[in-house]
Amino acid sequence: MGIDVLEAKISIKDAQKPEKMKTEADWRYRQNASQFARLGYDIAGSLSAEMLARATEDDAVVHAVTGSVRCLEAKISGRIGFVVSVAGSVGLTCQSCGAEFEMPVNSRSVIHVAQDAAQLASWEDEAFECVEANEKTSALELVEDELLLSIPYVPRCQKCDAADAPRTHEFS
Repeated sequence: MGIDVLEAKISIKDAQKPEKMKTEADWRYRQNASQFARLGYDIAGSLSAEMLARATEDDAVVHAVTGSVRCLEAKISGRIGFVVSVAGSVGLTCQSCGAEFEMPVNSRSVIHVAQDAAQLASWEDEAFECVEANEKTSALELVEDELLLSIPYVPRCQKCDAADAPRTHEFS
């Protein structure tokens, strides 16, 4: 099944579910990856900058950010898994000119859950993200990872990104 078809089916499922407000403890609760993939698992809501501490370590400023982790029905993708999404904006500093700018974030990943290490190893050549069922994590860590992966390693503002050659800015 193509990724575009999978994304469309996930978007339809997301639109059909009402957003449930969760506490910080719900977001931080650590559990096996298989628990995120169980039918009916759904956590979504706004996340504060304090909750996303790893995202602010490199001078990024987290503004309004929402995240979600939802089960992915096996009939949609052929494998059990879950969908992690994050949307909002992050304040960054351009590494070329030193100007501060806002970067919109809208990212989603599908993560399939392997029953054991053998199944995980057999999926290594596949073009999708996967984890072993007994890997412990929290919904907050998953969303924060998705946010971190969407922030460029060397952020550049639109003006510098559009320029052909990178400018260098000497800091004194």
